[in-house]
Amino acid sequence: MPWPRVKALLKKIYIREEQLLIVLIIVLGFLVGLLDAAFRFSVHFVSNLTYMKGGVWILSPVVGGFLAGLIIRFCREAGGGGVGYVRRMLSFFGGKIPLKTTFFRFLASSINVGTGFSLGPEGPSVAIGAGAGSFLANAFHLSTRNTRVLVSIGAGSGISAAFGAPMSGVTYMLEEILGNFSARIVGASFIATVFASAIQKWVGGHLLMFSVPEFKLLSPYELFYYALLGLFIAPISVAFIRLNQKVKAFFKKTKLPIEFRLAAVGGVISAVALVLPQVMGTGYETLTEFMNKPSSLETVAVLLLGKLLMTSLSIGSDASGGMYAPSFFLGAFSGLFMWKVFSLLFPFPIASPGAYAIVGMGAFFGGAFRVPLTAFLLIFELTKMNSSILLPLMLTTGVSYIISQALYEYSATEAIMLEEGSLIPKEAGGVLEEILVKDVMRVDFDIIPADYTVSQVNEILNLLPFSSYPVVDKDGRYIGMVTKSELKRAYLRGEGDKKVGEILSHITAHLHPDMPLSIALTRLADSPTDILPVLDPRDHEKLLGVLSMGDFLRKIMEKMETKGGNYE
Repeated sequence: MPWPRVKALLKKIYIREEQLLIVLIIVLGFLVGLLDAAFRFSVHFVSNLTYMKGGVWILSPVVGGFLAGLIIRFCREAGGGGVGYVRRMLSFFGGKIPLKTTFFRFLASSINVGTGFSLGPEGPSVAIGAGAGSFLANAFHLSTRNTRVLVSIGAGSGISAAFGAPMSGVTYMLEEILGNFSARIVGASFIATVFASAIQKWVGGHLLMFSVPEFKLLSPYELFYYALLGLFIAPISVAFIRLNQKVKAFFKKTKLPIEFRLAAVGGVISAVALVLPQVMGTGYETLTEFMNKPSSLETVAVLLLGKLLMTSLSIGSDASGGMYAPSFFLGAFSGLFMWKVFSLLFPFPIASPGAYAIVGMGAFFGGAFRVPLTAFLLIFELTKMNSSILLPLMLTTGVSYIISQALYEYSATEAIMLEEGSLIPKEAGGVLEEILVKDVMRVDFDIIPADYTVSQVNEILNLLPFSSYPVVDKDGRYIGMVTKSELKRAYLRGEGDKKVGEILSHITAHLHPDMPLSIALTRLADSPTDILPVLDPRDHEKLLGVLSMGDFLRKIMEKMETKGGNYE
């Protein structure tokens, strides 16, 4: 049956969009499971043809970096891990993710991860799942609100399929993607995450490349060890965050074309791999090996440091791949390191090294990405819900999370977004999520030309209703904001002949048309001006409108009246 007829039939059967949404959520779960299975197959296919062979193929990151760089040059959004991109698209573009971005991310991540970059497939799985949700929403012309729902659930389903952990997929969506609890979305996400995980396992088989060791808590005294493990992992997770950020800033300054940048990073990885081949790829095979045999303290320390450096190079260079698999490696080897220290220093009974490695994974994940509930549930699901791990895992993850947050306020994802200049708040839900800036902003507004003098503007200042205004150059391009108080002070200082463009307050806060009012309210509340400019997200010199707190409140009142004064 042709696609237009399918859509027409569904519209006849399901009159309300909310009913259609239920069907699409089920379809999304199936689709994400299939896509993740295909993506994993692609990564394994590439890796089995390249660095996994050993020998001269240890140079595969150089070629893989160059090829992936060419793809990223063609589609810039295909670079990076994908999680920050999903959050950005939810806030700036209403969750509308171009299909080509999802396709090219699939290709670029398969090459970068498959040829030995120190990255993982789980982050791209999130972006691919979100892209699948956006595709379905666009195909059936869903509202912006329900588009966000499908994209968010698709992202959570991506984690569920990647780890075979449906509960973790739900909490991940709430902690990392949305940043709030919404019962409506939680209930719907149960369906999609279960289907995504089940379909992936059915089609792609068992996912994790490392075997999860048996866990036992030998003595209550051992909880002291686990608390110390959390204290040890917290600063390492912060070092991981800060190092990623520093490398990102370094590469931004070099201005080296992306394909040559990734080829150069691939060369460094290949050189290090001549001595430490374990630093290549996801590291899952190495985890299995070291969790099940005793190793020297020096060996564990060297591999921990080597993996940390190679992962930061891979992430900071904007290679296409995720941070989650390397973070598992770093957490596990931190646990193995401390196991060795404890076994040498303390006389109390101690469990196997694999037990500390698996708890270390959860602690590092929670500390680096600031998603403690997801970290806990993820390890709990991977250990087949072994009740013995509950207390050690909760204690270690909690300590790591609290200390790492005190040491540095941003998560690993947010730190990269901050360096890119794209850090935005997570969604707030409710009515503020439904209404977009473009529904409220003024398109008929006053502007002040930059070449006007302070004296010229001061003559008409009392006629202007707001206390601040956007300033544009002679071509109508936005260059900043100026306040009435700044103009008055400049006039009283005898600077009446100065151009307005010379006294701009360097305010960078702005809005985009497809942002929800949840973000607009935060930025208005934090801004020293009473209006904010609304700019084209692709061209920050193109002024589309302005938004004031009065416009915001008026729209909220209209919405409440429409709902009979009882809107939730």
